[in-house]
Amino acid sequence: MKKILLFITMAVLTIGLVNARGDKNENVKSTVFVTDIHCEGCSTKIMNNVPALGKGVKDVQINLVDKTVTVTFDTEKNSDERIIKGFKSLGVEAEPVVEPKEKKECTNSCCEKKEAQESNCCKP
Repeated sequence: MKKILLFITMAVLTIGLVNARGDKNENVKSTVFVTDIHCEGCSTKIMNNVPALGKGVKDVQINLVDKTVTVTFDTEKNSDERIIKGFKSLGVEAEPVVEPKEKKECTNSCCEKKEAQESNCCKP
């Protein structure tokens, strides 16, 4: 009987701990940074010094062709600004990519006319 009671107690405690931890992915963010990297040496410097980008960095992916670095990190431990400072400490200039705003669609019937399109009346 004591073993069963002990087992039930351990099961309840385990379930409580799992629920208390919550979802770890809710604070994870990926940001793409445009950088001034230009060669494999720059890429290696970043990968060998990931801790310089700050705490909570989960993943770093580098695209030399686009000169971008994608950093996945815990938002409770780090921020875009801190990561930019980390890049700067490595001698790399970086800025987060700004997502373009959605293109505004015109619902005005004047846009169907060629004159209206040429006069830019319906452009966002």
